[in-house]
Amino acid sequence: LSQLFRIRCFRNELFHGPSTGIAKVEFENKWEKIGSSLEETEIYRIKEEMEALKNNPIDHDTKRRSEEQAEKWNKVQEQQKSSLRHCLPREIPEELVFGRNKHIERIKKLAEGGKTPVVLITGGPGFGKTTVAKRVAHELKKSETKVTVLFCSLQTKTDFNEVVVGMINSCGKASTQVREKPGQWLTNWSIHVPNQVTFVLDNADGVLESSDRESFISILSDMRMLSVEKVGFVITTRKTFKNTDLQPLEVRLGPLSAAQAKKLLLSKVQVCEGAQQHPSRADYIAKDLCGCVPQALCIVGSLLSDYPEETLIESLEKEPLAVLEDDEGSVEKAIKTSFDLLKKPDQEVFILLSLFQGPFDTDAVQAVTKAHCSTSGALPISILRSLKYRSLVEELYSRRYQMHPLIQSYAMKIGRDKYDKLWTMGRKLACVHFMLRLAKNADIYWSKDTCKASLVSFQDEKDNFEHFLQIYAQAREEKDPEIMKDCEPFLDSFPYKCMYLERCLHPRFYTEILERLLETFDSASQPVYVVDLLCLLGNEYRKKKEKEGKKKYEEVMVEAKKIHLRNPAAFESKPLSELHFHNSNARFLKGNEQKEEECTKALKICTEKYEQLHDHPETAATLIFSGIVSKLCKKFEEAIDRSKKALELFQTKLGNHYMTALTLKITGDLYVSLDEKYEVDGLECYKAALKMFDDLGMDENKESILVRKNLGTCHMKSGNFDEAMKLFSEAEQIAKRELEEEHHWKVLVKTSLALLLEKMNNVEGAIDKMHKGLEMGKSMNLPVNMMGGEEMIKFLNRYPGKFPETELPSK
Repeated sequence: LSQLFRIRCFRNELFHGPSTGIAKVEFENKWEKIGSSLEETEIYRIKEEMEALKNNPIDHDTKRRSEEQAEKWNKVQEQQKSSLRHCLPREIPEELVFGRNKHIERIKKLAEGGKTPVVLITGGPGFGKTTVAKRVAHELKKSETKVTVLFCSLQTKTDFNEVVVGMINSCGKASTQVREKPGQWLTNWSIHVPNQVTFVLDNADGVLESSDRESFISILSDMRMLSVEKVGFVITTRKTFKNTDLQPLEVRLGPLSAAQAKKLLLSKVQVCEGAQQHPSRADYIAKDLCGCVPQALCIVGSLLSDYPEETLIESLEKEPLAVLEDDEGSVEKAIKTSFDLLKKPDQEVFILLSLFQGPFDTDAVQAVTKAHCSTSGALPISILRSLKYRSLVEELYSRRYQMHPLIQSYAMKIGRDKYDKLWTMGRKLACVHFMLRLAKNADIYWSKDTCKASLVSFQDEKDNFEHFLQIYAQAREEKDPEIMKDCEPFLDSFPYKCMYLERCLHPRFYTEILERLLETFDSASQPVYVVDLLCLLGNEYRKKKEKEGKKKYEEVMVEAKKIHLRNPAAFESKPLSELHFHNSNARFLKGNEQKEEECTKALKICTEKYEQLHDHPETAATLIFSGIVSKLCKKFEEAIDRSKKALELFQTKLGNHYMTALTLKITGDLYVSLDEKYEVDGLECYKAALKMFDDLGMDENKESILVRKNLGTCHMKSGNFDEAMKLFSEAEQIAKRELEEEHHWKVLVKTSLALLLEKMNNVEGAIDKMHKGLEMGKSMNLPVNMMGGEEMIKFLNRYPGKFPETELPSK
């Protein structure tokens, strides 16, 4: 009867299925189990003999037949014990499983011999948990340890009885009481298992999220105990659980490595004869568009067989979730399954977390969840931890989390479509949070010995800072009163907030932000902020050597001067901005006398506003620039004195800082440009600057390029060619990595290398390197005197046949 009931279970499953169709592999699997049940029903003819023994009189023949029957029953019992067979899905060839070998091996070792009661295979939607579980099931079957592996899919099963019946079906056994008490049958069965049994329960999310969760975990614990630890479990789920008896161990699947993701993608591409063998941008597709998620890679790989690569890339960039769907599955549906299992407060926090760009910390979570109105007393961090247990966010390290890009795409989509008010409020709160953090970071940057900590902090949140800077600019453009009011601390000491951003952002992005912010201030009612921004933009345009940059530089500085002249009272109350304007204007003016006059004005402000500016970094910046102007006016002692005072002030106020290192470099430049007796002082300044850049973690940043070049020049002059070559080569490599394709500093490094190569008797290499430097300089419209010093001009004159004057840039 038990076998008949088992057959009936299969019949009901097929009859109540969503479709009359069934895959061939699934049909063969079910038919094999049904066939074995039909064969075993023959055993129950013995029941007829049992009835006869009960009702007929006992004689010698009956006794003999009873003994024979008992022997038969013992044999049947042994046969039943030995008849427990593996229940496995179709085997996935090892070569078709990418990047999971270590996970599979670890799970196998944990599950072998029943050492671990429960092994949980967790991971985000589409991360390949089922694939790994199937491979583990077949690997356990091949194990030297005698174990029966029973694979059971629990997908769509949320009811306890449904789950238990599914497990019973995988056992290949049942009883007459299964219909009424399947749980009891399973625990009774556990008592009699003859050898080690491992259940591989796939997709247990439904029952673990249901009201039957505790019943399910309880029966697993009972089976483990009653079998005397012969029954173990491997369970795939997006959510972990804890139990003191089972003590489950988790093996979490993350995205694949970039290399393995590319292999999986290409394995799914069917290449037709004469077609391109592999997608040219496979790395970009696998890593950036598919996020190294196995399900997404499989879908896109098959689509690459039918669609042009660029067309598919364009679609993935615009609507990734719409593309990542085929007949076998959908990334969006996989994520939606997890989302639908969340309670409303968890859903709302999930949506709010998608506002972050890249990793985020718990402070950001607490800030943004102030928009969350359905918590019912739940702490946001508790919900965050719950989302982590469900594999919807990943904990990178303590208090720092990240949402996978594809999961984030789904959360953003549903947030915009169905939670518009929550989404809008959350974005405002996130913007305010990161702008205030940015303001605090800038204050830390301009404090003593905290430059490095501030720069590291920015890098940790770089994606979020850059994103919400744009949101802030947009809010100012749209005159959003809430964001503008709540972000007012960012405007305190505004020039210095922006100078901090200059150190942290890419020059192009930094310039774009300044330009957008400039459009949001009114020169009549907010003249100080407008002049601040015009001067900051002028400094960026000044660095561009092309005509367009020079033109913009002149335009913004002329405009800044006009506004400054019209609003003396506004600047009287803002001495920092007043000082910043005069320093910027001194740099802009052409003649040395004009520059000196403007520097005198700046130094006067430092004296008059002593209480506010005596130890401010802008005072030190005024001293260092006025020292440069003194040098231009041939007032060398004054230049040295002002440079020393600037360095002392920076060391006192800022300690180990970018500005201190830069002042050491500028002081070194001053020394080496004077009499030879100062050359040693110059070399020591360069060494100190390079060491400070190293201490700040900026030793390979673009700021160190000219320090290396100038220090190398000092070594070259003293005949220390090997050290000079080392420094020039380092400068060239950093410039290649950090600077634009064509840059003034690259030209200076190349021409310096050429001079060194000549001194090392490599004339051919020197001429080649000089040609490359001159070609780049000519392409940038640099005059020849800006490509190197007098030594470079002498080099060109020594080889007139190689460097005809008609081919040289203008002097």
